Amino acid sequence: MPTPTSSNTAHHATPATDLTERPDGHRNDVFVVGRVTAAPSERELPSGDRLVTWRICVARPDMPGRRRARADSMTLVSFDPRLCAAVEGWRVGDVVRVTGELRRRTWRGWNGIHSVLEVEADSASRVREADR
Repeated sequence: MPTPTSSNTAHHATPATDLTERPDGHRNDVFVVGRVTAAPSERELPSGDRLVTWRICVARPDMPGRRRARADSMTLVSFDPRLCAAVEGWRVGDVVRVTGELRRRTWRGWNGIHSVLEVEADSASRVREADR
């Protein structure tokens, strides 16, 4: 795997690479490498927490006869201030590596209750900068 081209790598206190087996057998580990399609954006939630959000697109391998989408788009988030700072300079087209867990986030909006499935990032690094 290519080495990151920037030093802005952040790690959570318990990196996803420490995959200790749980007694109940459950696992929630995500590892993705993809192209940034929406640059990181930080905002403050009503609770006062800071949240950084960005999107990536991960290409699917070619499979004969498949007519479905050739890539998956996903939203990544982090509440970790160190990780928020690490992803700040990322731009659309950068290739990034992220580990984390799937999370369902639910909130009440003006038109009802909403929920979204996101990857909450534990670690993130830029693998390659986009052509500028």
